[in-house]
Amino acid sequence: MAVRASALGLRDLPKVELHVHLGGTITVDLALELARRRRTRLAALRDGGYPRRYGDFAAFLRTYVAVNDLVRTPEDLFLVASAFAGEQARLGVRYTEATFTAMTYVRGGIPPPELWAALREGFVEGGGDVDVRLIVDVIRDFGEDEAAATVRLVEAADAPIVALGLTGIEGSVPLERFRPLRQAADRLGLGLVVHAGETGPASSVRQTLDVLAPDRIAHGVAAAREPALVARLAAQGTPLDVCLTSNVATGMFRSLDEHPFGSLWRAGVRLTVSTDDPPFFGTTLEEELGHAARIVGLDRSEVAALQRGALEASFAPQAVRHEVRAAIDRWDERPR
Repeated sequence: MAVRASALGLRDLPKVELHVHLGGTITVDLALELARRRRTRLAALRDGGYPRRYGDFAAFLRTYVAVNDLVRTPEDLFLVASAFAGEQARLGVRYTEATFTAMTYVRGGIPPPELWAALREGFVEGGGDVDVRLIVDVIRDFGEDEAAATVRLVEAADAPIVALGLTGIEGSVPLERFRPLRQAADRLGLGLVVHAGETGPASSVRQTLDVLAPDRIAHGVAAAREPALVARLAAQGTPLDVCLTSNVATGMFRSLDEHPFGSLWRAGVRLTVSTDDPPFFGTTLEEELGHAARIVGLDRSEVAALQRGALEASFAPQAVRHEVRAAIDRWDERPR
């Protein structure tokens, strides 16, 4: 019998988070500090904070871009990386994969060696017990040349990179143009994570599976509209990295109760739970796991299994997997 999510003791659960954008972890306080350094006003704030609810995805993207435009130097990146790692450690996240659009900052004038050094040093400065790895993504709107430049950047990087990613507006560029991204990931021994089925239709998820064969799909929730596609995802075992509050805040669904997490779970699709851009949506991983537990009716052991599943879907080294799994097991075995 499932217990109330609030009684699960999620605060102490050793957590795994796979779908969080580093640029989406900039808190209001840090954004204001960056704005002060730029001697500019941050017009994206409402009543001293982020809106939390956005009319649509485009409205969210405008806020996200305005905040990230304030990050212009290696010192700025260090602050972002340090704050992120520190907050993840405080919240009990033991392993996390952060999506990072490196080319944005390289085009902005940060030399790659300084960029990677700022991230490495920031993660160490703030990290505590959290192990932070990177998914370096391509914004698909910029096309295949941007993808090729990103691959060259990753090839020369001194950074804890575990995967390549494809983000951006679904349908803006034909997926076939990004086949070299799959090939590069295989050649470099990296994973591939593709955003699909967030703002796009179920066909976006199906095409992503057909053309790029990703190791994971970020979001993917539009697949719930096609039972045959849901059955395919369950059979193939391709994980979906789901962010419940994000999908409601950006207008994909009107409420958590209308979110298809439950139907996907019951259909046997592999799901992981993450925050996407936590301060922009006013959430934490603990809260997102609580939402998932309430929607599906998970008990404590089932929440532990959900986190073990996230670990299995990750690109973590085997030694890290063993350590984090042992920590989850100890939490699960505690007296109720």
